[in-house]
Amino acid sequence: MNSPNISHPPSQKAGRWFNALGLTVVVVIVAALIVIGVRATLLYEGRLAVRDDARDANLRVAMLAARTVGDDIAACTRALDALGAAGHGDPSAQLSNCMAQFGDPANATSQTYVQAVIMSEAGEVVYEALPSTGCIDLRFAQRIVNAHRQSNNDALSISTSAALCPASAGPGLLMTHTIRRDGGEFAGVSIVTIDARYFSRQFAGLAPGEKGIVSLMRNDGTVLITSTAAGTTVASAVPLVAVTARPSDASVTGADGEFLYVRQPLAGLPMLIEIRAPRSEIYASWRERALWVGGLTAALGVACLILSVLLRKQRQRRYVAEAELHRMASTDPLTGLANRRTLDETYDREWRRSLREHAPLALLFIDIDHFKTFNDQYGHPAGDDTLVAVSHAIGRTIRRPGDFAGRYGGEEFMVVLPNTDANGARDVAERVRTAVRSLAIAHEGTPQGHVTISIGVAATGVLPTGTPEALLQAADEALYAAKSGGRDRVCIHATSGGAPCPVI
Repeated sequence: MNSPNISHPPSQKAGRWFNALGLTVVVVIVAALIVIGVRATLLYEGRLAVRDDARDANLRVAMLAARTVGDDIAACTRALDALGAAGHGDPSAQLSNCMAQFGDPANATSQTYVQAVIMSEAGEVVYEALPSTGCIDLRFAQRIVNAHRQSNNDALSISTSAALCPASAGPGLLMTHTIRRDGGEFAGVSIVTIDARYFSRQFAGLAPGEKGIVSLMRNDGTVLITSTAAGTTVASAVPLVAVTARPSDASVTGADGEFLYVRQPLAGLPMLIEIRAPRSEIYASWRERALWVGGLTAALGVACLILSVLLRKQRQRRYVAEAELHRMASTDPLTGLANRRTLDETYDREWRRSLREHAPLALLFIDIDHFKTFNDQYGHPAGDDTLVAVSHAIGRTIRRPGDFAGRYGGEEFMVVLPNTDANGARDVAERVRTAVRSLAIAHEGTPQGHVTISIGVAATGVLPTGTPEALLQAADEALYAAKSGGRDRVCIHATSGGAPCPVI
């Protein structure tokens, strides 16, 4: 049986309202997503900008350090290269530029970071530029001579070691070069050490942040000397290896674990300066800003979500309220069936559909027998209870979805049966009458002793003719005939195939 609260106009209004609110919710959600997307994009671009700024700053520092340190060390490597041919050049003259870059050991008041010595093939000191005579670690120098004799390599060799005179200087950078005679025979080795204090002075304040690192490296990637905020460290156990400068002096940038690094080669030297900056320090300020922006954006997203939920709940409450108002406006408050206005609208709609689809349409007019007598005898509350019980019996009997029942007025009810001829309508009417009898509601003022109903049936043919008022009049006449014939019965109007009804 159709429910009386689903007629089209209120549903269409509710649908339009739902669509408008649904669109509002969608717009709010999309706007929140756009804001979050824009914020995320700006944060990502800000992160890239912070990275690029840190890289550029560290690269400028690396270039400055490479130029300063490279000029100083190059003076010594040029001297070592010049001394590579035995008998060509005065050692003192060749090393003068190198010593001048780091101080002159002949001047007692000048602090020097460089120590130099020339060893013969026999392991004897040929020339020395040391703080004092006889302070050289001869065994260390002789090991270097033996290593060069065995390697047969004429390129500059670089490593780390203790100073030639350990008592006067600390460990640092070691540079050596083979010396050969004109015939190519091994003639000895020239050795230069540079104290790590020089690099400590040059790299002071260059390490980025608290955990940044500035390193002097060979171009094969071996770290020689590192400087941090905590101090300068010389790498140990670095093998003495011959290396050559690479033609390209282009800077290199990249990432390695938790660090971002820049590497700047020393011009003309097989060494480079590397500056490593920890990501945690590079992105510290950005991360703090990102937390604030992310928190505010998340709060905005949550607010939009809450707003969407509230709007949805408001929509549900309003939809329920409108549905309830429509139900109250279209339902008989006592019986729960459709009221007269809804019943008239449904009947008119089904009549037009019957004409359009060439389908039969039947009506049942139902009246409770001797109901006025029942009210007088048992009281109006009992009469109301009887109306409710009868309406429920009608509702349970009308099973098809298209069938529609309503209270016509007083103790009269009407049932609209689409796609039903007179015989089908009679069967439905008999089931309704039997259902009411089975309620066994006592009524001593009737021959049966309980409440009964009379039903008038009228139906159109497959090709409906006439007017809806005429079919309604026929059902009413059939009901009158049923009541005149003794009540508690079903009567079909003559125009619908039943026995002729008496003239009203």
